Amino acid sequence: MDLKELEDIEHSQEEREDFSGEKVKPIIVFYPKNEEDVVRIVKFAKQNKIPVIAWGSGTSLTGAVSCNGNCILIDFSKMNKILEINEIDWYVRVQPGIKLIDLFEELERKGFMLPPDPASFFLCSVGGAVAESSGGMKGVRYGSFREWVLALRVVLPSGEVVKVGEPLRKNRAGYDLVHLFVGSEGTLGIITEIWLRIIPIPKRKMVTIAALLKDFESAADVIIGLRKNRILPELSEYVDADVVRALNKHLNAGLKETEGGMLLISIEEDMVNDVLKVLEGKTVDVMIAEGEEANKLYSLRAQAAIAVKAESKNVFYAEDIVVPISKLPEAIRKLKEIAAKYNTKFYVISHIGDGNLHPNIIIEDKEARERAFEEIARMAIEMGGSVSGEHGIGTQKAKLMAEQIIKHNGRTVLDLMYEIKKLIDPDNIMNPGKYVELAYKYYKEFSSQTIEIK
Repeated sequence: MDLKELEDIEHSQEEREDFSGEKVKPIIVFYPKNEEDVVRIVKFAKQNKIPVIAWGSGTSLTGAVSCNGNCILIDFSKMNKILEINEIDWYVRVQPGIKLIDLFEELERKGFMLPPDPASFFLCSVGGAVAESSGGMKGVRYGSFREWVLALRVVLPSGEVVKVGEPLRKNRAGYDLVHLFVGSEGTLGIITEIWLRIIPIPKRKMVTIAALLKDFESAADVIIGLRKNRILPELSEYVDADVVRALNKHLNAGLKETEGGMLLISIEEDMVNDVLKVLEGKTVDVMIAEGEEANKLYSLRAQAAIAVKAESKNVFYAEDIVVPISKLPEAIRKLKEIAAKYNTKFYVISHIGDGNLHPNIIIEDKEARERAFEEIARMAIEMGGSVSGEHGIGTQKAKLMAEQIIKHNGRTVLDLMYEIKKLIDPDNIMNPGKYVELAYKYYKEFSSQTIEIK
């Protein structure tokens, strides 16, 4: 393989590791400085039929950027500019390599916000967040990145560049190709430019209620109570007692420890009493935080996965299931049953306000760890939920994704997804062996089964 025609693009041969510990061993790493560099790299990869993987910051938890010796890695750290902040049409246009925290800070200086805030916001790139359709702590009110992407420039596997969507709040021209690429995990093309909707920072004063709960089950009761009372928090997060202990141990958090864990609810100041009524009888202590104190709690929640990983000595599976809110009590009960079955405990971090639970599985035995992982995911499927709310599929959840789609939507839907992949990427060079392609390979496993579609 002759790489001379690309030698003017900055490159290296370093190996990488994502947040889950997955090893990434590319043939070469390129650092493009513009879209033209990306086009040249993709055309070269197509000509030589070499897989291409886009790299933002490596915060993937599902093997979405894995590669073992036969791929070109495109590192977008040099394409990290804010190209435009439109203060009239309320959008921001960026390159994919910009860190999300840097974008947040610049928007704040202009009086704007981009609400989706994955817990890795201080590490992850915007391109990675879009490719994964990341969610975050404010998802209960504002949704995931899927709701905030207006338009994209994408280098297709052929090397052709297309712009999909428009930087408009409303646009009904043609099929919605924007949201085909959002969450596609780099399997359909390489994103080189992103238009994101932004909104003014709300003027109403927000406060954070830190509720120390009597038990884990009370967390579900509170969320259902908020729903019944038509209360929509900006943030509704839960960390269990073991996560609180890990935060205190590894990050010197100074949090009060109770066996029920901690629920964080951010709400407008004039609705605090409404939330306190819902909390009655379910807590051992309640603290109301503002300003820097509230920011500290938010930051600790964002770093919870880091504390758990430090506790786990690299034996770490981060679940990402979603269940209907109405099923939260049942889901919590079954999580406790599964933990008891495997004689372990789950470090539960949760965007509990939208039913997105992250039980972190720390079991030394690999086979037992994988069985527990699949059992939790299948629990979500049976409840009408999803195996992934925001972390994505990668290689880790492809089989489970196939089970979910076949059970809930039918085989035809999985067929359609696979046909889209083949149509756009006929040579299968875009992040192959993952996501829809890998899920489809499990198709035959279910082809002889009779599965009820719900």
